Amino acid sequence: MLVFLNGQIIKEEDAKIGINDLSYQFGYGLFETIKCEAGMPVFFEEHYRRLSHSAREIGMPFPVDMPEIRKWVIDVLKANKLTSARAKIIISKRAEEKFNVLILTMPLENLPSSYKLLGKKLERDPISISFRHKTTSRADSYLAYKDAMEKGFNDVIYLNEKNELVECSRANIFLIMQDKIITPRLESGILSGVTRSRLLDISKDASLQVEEKNVHSLYLNKAKSVFVTNAIIGLMRVSKIVLEEKEYTFPDDKVITDLKKIYDSNILQYVSKNNNLSTTFS
Repeated sequence: MLVFLNGQIIKEEDAKIGINDLSYQFGYGLFETIKCEAGMPVFFEEHYRRLSHSAREIGMPFPVDMPEIRKWVIDVLKANKLTSARAKIIISKRAEEKFNVLILTMPLENLPSSYKLLGKKLERDPISISFRHKTTSRADSYLAYKDAMEKGFNDVIYLNEKNELVECSRANIFLIMQDKIITPRLESGILSGVTRSRLLDISKDASLQVEEKNVHSLYLNKAKSVFVTNAIIGLMRVSKIVLEEKEYTFPDDKVITDLKKIYDSNILQYVSKNNNLSTTFS
């Protein structure tokens, strides 16, 4: 595969970053993973805003504007002859006042019809920058995800010390109750997901009551259905959650089906509206 590194598109094996890069030494870096359709990074503006906000929050602002980074992503997609893909942007800082910008792209994988989640306790500081922002300091998430996959699950669902659901290692979680949809609030120490924010807006526009709150695991006993969201999977139904020795199963739900249709329609509308950009950046 070809990658973008600091202004050049080169072979993956030729991409080299110096040992003084602070993401390598301290995990002091940021990343965004973006779904691409028809050669276009979807909802790019929202990903860029989050990346820029996080960079300011951790004292690592980078001098690259949105159109320039979007052009780089489109250029790498074209170089790899990819249209439907995932793109990963990694911004890291060197010891001096310079930055490394790395962009990787790869084909989208086939998705399952539903997810199975494995519960895992994780004590975390809810104001830690490592959890509130997409930093490269994510060893705990990688290990938890790897463990879940090896045990036949699709992801892990974290529980805090109060036995409250927080988030998955790579997704936000929503529970459909009898009269509303509930999801953990940002103050729980979760990532403010781009797809999560969009689903909150879609739900409200569809006149569905949505509440951000502390979600104790006991809510799973009364949940009608569960789904998770991230940029690559969009909206994914959860069919099973295992917490310690207890197993919860959930059926499909019309609310999930309807929300997924609206979300997928949003993607099509975005691509249709912006498809001229992929031809402009040629």
